Amino acid sequence: MKPIKLFTLTLVLLASTSSLQAAPDALLTEESVIGTVGGKEIRLSDIEDQKINELRIELHGALQEAFIRHAVTTLSNSSGDYKQEAPSPVSDEQVENFYTQNNLQSRGSLEELSPMIKQYMEGMAKAQSDFNIYKLATSRGDITSRLVKPKEMLLNLAVESGFVRGNQQAKVMLMEFSDYQCPFCRRAQGTVNELMEQYGDRVAFGYRHFPLAFHTEADDAAYAVECARDQDGFEAMHEILFNETDLSRPNLKKIAEKVGLKDLAQFNSCLDKEQYAERVANDMAAAQSVGISGTPGFIVGYYDPDKGIVEGELISGAQPANVFATALEKYLQGR
Repeated sequence: MKPIKLFTLTLVLLASTSSLQAAPDALLTEESVIGTVGGKEIRLSDIEDQKINELRIELHGALQEAFIRHAVTTLSNSSGDYKQEAPSPVSDEQVENFYTQNNLQSRGSLEELSPMIKQYMEGMAKAQSDFNIYKLATSRGDITSRLVKPKEMLLNLAVESGFVRGNQQAKVMLMEFSDYQCPFCRRAQGTVNELMEQYGDRVAFGYRHFPLAFHTEADDAAYAVECARDQDGFEAMHEILFNETDLSRPNLKKIAEKVGLKDLAQFNSCLDKEQYAERVANDMAAAQSVGISGTPGFIVGYYDPDKGIVEGELISGAQPANVFATALEKYLQGR
């Protein structure tokens, strides 16, 4: 028996569960009743978690794209007012500019990536053309949609002992969970620094630890930067550790001397005693509680400095700067 894909299974369940209330958009909403327990109605909002929310948003996006394509094709075949025109060909110069502007050098050579870039740009141009027709037809009442995007579920995370750079009173925060031995975390540091420069005092930038079990020196590196923090050396140590291949305990002590910590004996004792092991473990537990399972992981959202709480969304991996910028702008503008 072939495995049933989750998407297909979801549709089957939606179609076959007679107790579901009809939603305005023909999909489940937060207030939809999904069943009863002891005579009490259970709504989707009672059981929805981050993963379910992400799947609902993904399903909405797929349905929206499919509906636009279908609606525009149907109208263009029946009315001369909505003729679909072939997008202009993508030139080699446009492909090269896209390659350069998106810093794709690490993904492969221009020659290797050109066919995929061209296909992507052509697809985007076609989608934009369809969307323009869709907007026009919608404004005229020739297309109506009952699809409603599900509300994003915001995650709540206490900053606790996280190290915060930038404006401590900013109303938006980007909180990072990283591992000093993780190559993707190392790559993300350039992006974080770029965002810090771009947003200045508008955004607070937090950092907490998530040393992966198979990175044998990551724990000690996390302890070391916390020990350096006692002597105001967090940022200096932090920067060096992401550019250092030897994170053994003896070398961490040499790095402490290099960054100019005044009391090396105190640092060495702190590191040898693993004084901040509990803090690092607490960081890891906090990360896992909001769905972070790998590094780097980020929570971007509203920040309440008085309560020390970030309320926002999860961004996983060393994403391009524009991904973070889009999320930051959303919260800076109050969603």
